[in-house]
Amino acid sequence: MRKKLLKLMLVLAVAIGSFASIDFISPNAAQAKDRTYKTKTDVSVFREGNLNYKKATYSNTFGYSWAGHPYTTIDTYRAGKVKATLQYQTKKGWKNYKTFYITKKGHKRFDVSSYLDLNTKFRYKFENLGSKKPIPYKFYSNTKLKFSNAEKTAFKNSNPATTSEQTQKTKYNINVVRKGSLFYKKVIYTNTFGYYYAYKLNGTITGFNSSSIYTDRAGKVKATLQYNTKKGWKDYKTVYVTKKGFNSLNVDIRKLGYNTKFRYKIQNISSKTAIPYTFYSSTPYGYAK
Repeated sequence: MRKKLLKLMLVLAVAIGSFASIDFISPNAAQAKDRTYKTKTDVSVFREGNLNYKKATYSNTFGYSWAGHPYTTIDTYRAGKVKATLQYQTKKGWKNYKTFYITKKGHKRFDVSSYLDLNTKFRYKFENLGSKKPIPYKFYSNTKLKFSNAEKTAFKNSNPATTSEQTQKTKYNINVVRKGSLFYKKVIYTNTFGYYYAYKLNGTITGFNSSSIYTDRAGKVKATLQYNTKKGWKDYKTVYVTKKGFNSLNVDIRKLGYNTKFRYKIQNISSKTAIPYTFYSSTPYGYAK
């Protein structure tokens, strides 16, 4: 009986080895190991395995770590070119979103910004293109489990396609009110505007703009006034907004033409929670010359 059992185990071992050699059992599936850590607010996953030459390896699925940003990293432990394609899930399957190339072993963070729905599921498709030896790797993802209604609204408003803008023309001025949200480290540009008041004295044009920003949440905001030239937009002056509420963005301007067009480049540089904002500008039709 014992001999028959040993023979059966030997036959099974040979059969399993044969299946694995012809890819019925994926080496990646056998080697990949996940460690999952879950809290009340988020879930973190560490996946370790090997990237085999010219064979696709998929990460675990994950979502946003904060609105608009999946947070993921990879550590590779052997040199070799690796193609990393971020994919997102749709009703028709997985679609490619962005591709990165890793050329050095070590640590890499994938920097991604997205306006896809907050419930979107992502994954990475990894391909070892440079090393015929397997490349050991460790992949990390962090996913926020739930977004508040306020975060959902702010995220929707952050999309340039959904940012609201109202223009009011009076007898003397064009007034513009733009509403949206400032997401962490995402740059947004305001509508263009002109001087609010300008005059020429001793051959030099001097004036100032009339613009302001109202922020609904505290957080440091960098606002850079830019002016348009034939070679593109150039920075004129940077101011910082540190308190929520009304903040004047008026700047004294010298030596630029009456017809100069301005805009603000605005960036939330401190708050990982979106900052809802209202930007206001006013431009007259003409100036005293």
